[in-house]
Order: sequence, then structure tokens, then C-alpha cells
Amino acid sequence: MQPLNSPIELGLRCVVLLTSLFPRRADISRLVLMDHCLLHSADLGGPDSVLPPIPARGGELGIKRTVVEHGLRVMMRAGMVEAHASEAGLEYAASEEAESFLGVLESSHLRHLIASASWVVEEFGDQDESAIRDRVGEVLDRWSEDLEPIEIVNESLLGQEDER
Repeated sequence: MQPLNSPIELGLRCVVLLTSLFPRRADISRLVLMDHCLLHSADLGGPDSVLPPIPARGGELGIKRTVVEHGLRVMMRAGMVEAHASEAGLEYAASEEAESFLGVLESSHLRHLIASASWVVEEFGDQDESAIRDRVGEVLDRWSEDLEPIEIVNESLLGQEDER
């Protein structure tokens, strides 16, 4: 079993986000973006991030959608998430049981997720998807600048290699 970013972990994070959004709904694209904001909130001017600031965090967005879809299905089977068809497409909402489900779980990690989700919803809940993408894109651009290759040349080592 995959310990990190498994469908169960992503599904639980979606329940946390959707519970914070309730009674509003979100489509899969918005959930992927909001989950990214949840995990990397400090990069966006929010509370401490759930995950450490690893250099490759920008690549998460590209692979997250499929796992979020799987996580939503797991949580729908568990009765924590409901799917609703709308003119905009398929949207997801926390079920009425979701908040009480989260209430019985106890861990500092979950409390951190819930607090961060509240910030994400306050910050991005009423913004359209393009505004969220723009904000995340600014951070991704900053990360990619931080990852530019740095060439370090130690001339004394270069000279030693030539002599060998």
C-alpha cells in the first residue's frame, strides 16, 4: 500500500476541505487546487504548511487529479462525500455525516489539516478557479526559479582532475 498520497489520504483531505466549504460544492479541478493550497499554505501567505517545503512540490499538481478522484470515490462509498450533477459538471459536497466523522478522529495532523482548510476556504473559497490557478502559478514560478541549476566550480579540483 502506498503510504503517502494514497486514495484514503487524499479522500480524507477532500472531506476536510469539503466540510470547510459546506454547504458550497467544488468540482475536481477546484479540489485539486485547494488541496495543493492546503498542503503548501505557507507558500501562499497562510499558516504553516502541512508538508515540508521540498523542492519537487511543484510537480504534485500534475499527478494529483487521478488520486483525488479515487479518494473521492472511497469517501463517497463511506458516505462522507456526495456527488451532484450541475450545469457546470460534477460537483462534490461534504455529506451531513462528514463533520461528525471528522469530530471523532483525533490527531494533531488532522487538527492542522482542519485549521489549514479553514484558511484555504477563507482565502480561496469565493475565488474562481482561474484566480486560484494564478496565485498557485506565481508560487510555482518562484519554486522553479529556486530550482535553477547552480554551477559550482572549484578550480582547484578541476586542476587535480587534469593532472590524473
